[in-house]
Parts: sequence; C-alpha cells; structure tokens
Amino acid sequence: MDKNNAKQEVKLLIEKYNRLAQKERDIKSKEEEMTKKDLIRPLFERVLGWNFEEDVTAEEKISKGWVDYGFRINGVPKFFLEAKALGENLDNQKFFEQAVNYAYYKRCPWAVLTNFETVKILNAEWEAPNYLHSHFMTIKCNEFLDRFDDLWLLSKEGFEQGSLDKLAER
Repeated sequence: MDKNNAKQEVKLLIEKYNRLAQKERDIKSKEEEMTKKDLIRPLFERVLGWNFEEDVTAEEKISKGWVDYGFRINGVPKFFLEAKALGENLDNQKFFEQAVNYAYYKRCPWAVLTNFETVKILNAEWEAPNYLHSHFMTIKCNEFLDRFDDLWLLSKEGFEQGSLDKLAER
C-alpha cells in the first residue's frame, strides 16, 4: 500500500476510533481485545503493511509474560507491541516496564506501547535508572495524519529501510 492510500486508511481508523471512544465513554467499557481487534491490528496490518500471517506473532511467551505482538522481518525481531485498552493511562510506569522488558529480553531495540489513542515508541537498549527514560516518541491518534511520517516509522517499509534506527542515531 502506498502512503496516500495508507493515509486514507488512517483517516477511516481515526473516525472509527472516535465512534468507539464515544461509545466507550458511554458504557465505560475498556476491552483490550476489542481495542486490538478493531483498531490496533488494522492500523498495523492495513495501514503500516505488516502481514499478520507471516511477520507478526500474537501472544508470544517472553520471560515470565506474554507480549501481545512481535513484529519480525525475515525472522528477525524489529519491535514488540504491548496493547492496552482504550482509556488506559499509558504513562503508568508498570506499562513502560512491561513493554521495555519484553523487547529487552528478546534483544530487540524497540517496543511500542499503545491503546490506539496514543502510540508510545520506546527504546529497550537505552540504559536508564527509570523506564520512563526509554521513551523515544509519542504520537496521539488525532495527530496520525499530521505526523504521518512519524507513524510510518513503524511500518514494515520503514523497518526495512531502517528509518527508526537512523532517526534514533541523530
């Protein structure tokens, strides 16, 4: 999928998010599985070009836990994604630790923590006394279109080109 078509898909997902977010506020439901199925997976599959049959593992066992998704190119881990339900506060240090630890234990530099409302890109290789210091970038869903090039860093094409690694080296 080219970037223009991908942007159109993002627009549709943001519209879907807005409908679901309103519904979530109305019924106070925070289902992580619904968030993954209806928003996160379509974002990474349809927009960012990851093949969930070939490139992505779901519920992968890592150390003492299960990461939601592992993204690989030719079998090499590129990043691990920890999903949370709509409305979850991603600034919770426990969530940062969880996402970073999954990537760290698999010797993978990148982790993503998301509830679709917010995408946090984390670097598991940065040694810091506090997990919050592993934070590289945050993109809010209402910024997905304006900051599409940042979102595209998480695309399969972006990882094939090493775009995120190059940006982190600056």
